[in-house]
Amino acid sequence: STKWIGSSAFFRCSSLTSVVIPNGVTSIGASAFYGCSSLTSVTIPNSVTSIGASAFSYCNNLTSIEIPDGVTSISERTFENCSGLTSVTLGSGVTSIGAYAFYGCSSLTSIAIPNGVTSVGDWGFRGCSSLTSITISDCLTSLGAGAFYGCSSLTSVTIPDGVTSIGDFAFWECNGLTSVTIPDSVTSIGTSAFRYCSNLTSVVIGNSVTSIGSCAFDGCSSLTSIYYKGTVSEWKLIKLDSENSFPINAKLYYYSESEPTTTRSYWHYVDGVPTKWE
Repeated sequence: STKWIGSSAFFRCSSLTSVVIPNGVTSIGASAFYGCSSLTSVTIPNSVTSIGASAFSYCNNLTSIEIPDGVTSISERTFENCSGLTSVTLGSGVTSIGAYAFYGCSSLTSIAIPNGVTSVGDWGFRGCSSLTSITISDCLTSLGAGAFYGCSSLTSVTIPDGVTSIGDFAFWECNGLTSVTIPDSVTSIGTSAFRYCSNLTSVVIGNSVTSIGSCAFDGCSSLTSIYYKGTVSEWKLIKLDSENSFPINAKLYYYSESEPTTTRSYWHYVDGVPTKWE
């Protein structure tokens, strides 16, 4: 017979300190351990294939969690406000990370998003202020609104080549970022996407971008160089919102494989590093 842990089964059992889920259990219901504020450890067996929304929300003393390979999605708000969570291992079967899944996990320092993951939901890692490194799946196509909003310790991010749009507020106030490369697959950069990334000094913008939302780079007070991978005429076709504000001291460079003869500013790659023709 199918074994499962029902919805809200241990809802706000605030004295519960540890849980070992027996082998054979296949699903953990929505809000099953919501608000179990004394819970420090959970063992999830390999038999589990489904974990419901908000299953571990507000388990703020939970320090680590390992998701079995059979689980295909991290539901919305699964680990919302697990503020003590420092380590998360996601199984290889995960293909999607839901909205607010790790919202407010302010102690989480690093996470590897497995290769099968195609989407990170809106506000998925919002307020993960201790996150210094993140490995993003090569299969990722969709980066939701506010996905890394307020991840102020993030020092570098590699946006994979399959991503087609960067959501509104996606990297708002990620003021640990110093450089960002937006791949050629991206067609739109959302409103306020990199707003208040105050230490961002350079940005590479791929040649498929057709629109840049308002205030996308507003408040990026250190941004001095914008390296665009297309031509002058291609740049003129990009829809820039009237409120769109690149910082006043940011200079735009266009791509040229060979040394240009004109005075306009151009750049090229030298050993993978954007370099100005000047």
